[in-house]
Amino acid sequence: MSVTPEHRRDWSGLAKNTPNAPVAVLGIPFDSAVSFRQGASHAPARIRQYSHFVTPITEEGNSLDHVSVYDYGNVERDLDWERYFSSVENAAKTALKHPFALFLGGDHSVTIPLHRAFNDTLGKSFGILHLDAHTDLCDTYMGSRWSHACTERRALELSHMKPEHLVFIGIRSWEASEIDFLRANPGITVHSARSTHVNGGEAVAADAVAKLRHLDAVYLTLDIDVLDPAYAPGTGTPESGGLTSRQLIELLRLVFAELPIKAMDIVEVAPPLDHSDITSVAALKIIYEVFGWVK
Repeated sequence: MSVTPEHRRDWSGLAKNTPNAPVAVLGIPFDSAVSFRQGASHAPARIRQYSHFVTPITEEGNSLDHVSVYDYGNVERDLDWERYFSSVENAAKTALKHPFALFLGGDHSVTIPLHRAFNDTLGKSFGILHLDAHTDLCDTYMGSRWSHACTERRALELSHMKPEHLVFIGIRSWEASEIDFLRANPGITVHSARSTHVNGGEAVAADAVAKLRHLDAVYLTLDIDVLDPAYAPGTGTPESGGLTSRQLIELLRLVFAELPIKAMDIVEVAPPLDHSDITSVAALKIIYEVFGWVK
């Protein structure tokens, strides 16, 4: 008779019915703001499903038994875009009461209400570390100010966000208006995918830490397309020339060790576009390593 391992539950058995858990999880299954291929709305369900098959131990052999996760479920989709983003913002404020909040997108537009919630909950200056193939600095895209191409442009309109507190890593695709905006705002830091490759992840991480370590809190937003499509084929807007899985994990290890990262999202994982769930597995690997790093 076979025996089912104890970890074959949500978040490998780390999910507890304790609202005071140190880690909160919230899913935002929304992909109506993409400019190319949909599918990211399926990610929260797929990632949770696959968490049943992950042993709660980091790659360095450290047990995660001390980690308690409270999963708030999903903010279910709404045909009214403005009302939906308001619901996401309100739900995120609840999740942000925990010491660390993890948000599962969804396309990158969901980070717009998540940034708003972080801004209002924190009530003081904060930093954003944005790992992505794109800067998402368009004022509008395809007629919308809430496109996934406008995420950080909206963030820079928040009351507690400053250009010098925004750091990009992995960039390798641009809109002309974004380049103009960056020239007009030289305080924003951009590490392209090429500069990350040439200078090394350690140097790039050190620069990000130097720019943001004086702040009380940092929000990390991770678009899975920061990875090369060889490592993350299941995403809506893939761009060749990206980071490897190893490079990304090592870079994240360094910034989590030095920065006060209080919240993180993983967006643009699109299971219907994936091959053998390579991209969902990459997201899960990152999540479980993050569980081991959160303070």
